[in-house]
Amino acid sequence: MTRAQGGIVVAGFAALIAVACFSEHSSAGPDNSDLCSNPGGSVVNGSTLVTIRDFSFQTQNVTIQAGTSVTWVNCESSATSHTSTSDQEVWSSPLLAPGQAFTATFDTPGVFPYHCNPHPFMTGSVTVE
Repeated sequence: MTRAQGGIVVAGFAALIAVACFSEHSSAGPDNSDLCSNPGGSVVNGSTLVTIRDFSFQTQNVTIQAGTSVTWVNCESSATSHTSTSDQEVWSSPLLAPGQAFTATFDTPGVFPYHCNPHPFMTGSVTVE
């Protein structure tokens, strides 16, 4: 197998994993700061909430059922933007300014670690049962 063929196989496999593990995502818009009044780990509108505060994901590790979603909302008081980015390239949010949110739905069981692109020391995981 040539190097180019190997790259195509790896890219195809990564795309298959992404489709199998992750069904949809959406940016919830710039006016979601009301979500920040809820604690991380709570379920709001059917989605498990992860708040981003003080340069950390709160709750850092969440467990959900297959077919449900996680919403990350930036609750920083400063003008700091963050992302929720899968370590396995399954999802990647846009930069989220304070008050912005991102939702991902997970269909396949597994453990999905993630980080913030601008601040890679910020880490968490989603466990799908």
